[in-house]
Amino acid sequence: MITFGKIKSVKGEISVPADKSITHRSFMLGAMAEGSTRVTNPLMSRDTIATMEAMKALGAEFIPAENGFVVVSKGYRAFNEPSDVINCDNSGTTARLISGLIAPAGVYAVLTGDDSLRKRPMKRVIKPLSLMGSRMEAASNGTLLPLTILPSKMHGADITGETKSAQVKSAVLLAAAQIEGHTTYTEPASTRNHSEIMLKNFGADISVNGKTVIVNGGRPLTGTDAAVPGDFSSAAFFIGAALIFEGAEITIKNVGLNETRTGLLTALSSFGVKFELNYYENTIEPMGDIHIKHQSFRGGKVDGELIANLIDELPLLAFLGLFADSPVEIRDAHELRVKESDRIAATLYNLNQLGAETEEFEDGMKIYPLKKEPVQAHLRSFFDHRIAMLSILMCKRFGEKVSVDEIQSVDVSFPNFVSILEEIENK
Repeated sequence: MITFGKIKSVKGEISVPADKSITHRSFMLGAMAEGSTRVTNPLMSRDTIATMEAMKALGAEFIPAENGFVVVSKGYRAFNEPSDVINCDNSGTTARLISGLIAPAGVYAVLTGDDSLRKRPMKRVIKPLSLMGSRMEAASNGTLLPLTILPSKMHGADITGETKSAQVKSAVLLAAAQIEGHTTYTEPASTRNHSEIMLKNFGADISVNGKTVIVNGGRPLTGTDAAVPGDFSSAAFFIGAALIFEGAEITIKNVGLNETRTGLLTALSSFGVKFELNYYENTIEPMGDIHIKHQSFRGGKVDGELIANLIDELPLLAFLGLFADSPVEIRDAHELRVKESDRIAATLYNLNQLGAETEEFEDGMKIYPLKKEPVQAHLRSFFDHRIAMLSILMCKRFGEKVSVDEIQSVDVSFPNFVSILEEIENK
């Protein structure tokens, strides 16, 4: 078990790793576009490297450049047939989005991943793509990786989404951009819109009407510049740290502030939390600085359409329930059951280890304020990077009486999390 010394507070100015979602899409769209795309400030982690290697397998070239890469490609109409199985590693984004990216390409491809990814549902992507004419064969009765994508003649379609998932929507949009004809995708709830913003920036004929995205496909995409902002999901751990450690004051620089990603800020505002946002000018994606101080705050209920815009931050919100003045309740979050781990079960396991009073629901959880500090707690990461980072925060908040089984999984999205935290620690 791994332990950390107790710290009093955190103070300072930091930058967080680049946005993983936008890095994935920058690499994919750079490969789909004709010509050169300059990607600056990409996140280089296991997940995004898996996407880069998949794009190389389709024929794109990644040339190292200052603070990033130049992606050179002949475009989606000239994709190569991969010579080997594509390993998506631990990345659900890679597996699901490139299912849509490859499906119209007329090539034979097989996608697989690590043990965790091979347990995550793929039917949610296969179904809408099949309605557009794709031919796919998946393991476990068509639900899991490995996934075989067969050459097919796809067509436009009107798709009604069944899952509140930006990954499913993006898979459909990446396919639709390549297919001659008209495709619509209507979401059950608004989710992160990076794919729509970036497809338009690369030259796709795409528009949005409420919760419906309209694509007139078949147009060539053109290489462009793609600057990747800091990852809000990574920044979220430091927003949480400011509320966990007394006397804390943190400024997080160069963070993506797309409103479809910042549901955590909306939820915290409803809890009475105050913070400052400083937006930058002339950026494709909204971005800027976040400033937050330690403060008392109440709990509350988070549910409904907001859930889709803070799905990755819900475990953090649950942990903040320990430090709130009243309980935090999370509902309508079934999606947490099929993340890198069952994040409802994983979060509650660790909260209960800390001595918290909790309630578990099929679609969420309720966490009551912690009445006394834990005497001893052995936390588990479940080999899930977000659960591991939350465990590290708890170890540093309560000291060596709290331990965690492993932290290597942090490398998936935030390899230098501990070192950045140590830079602003007040021991």
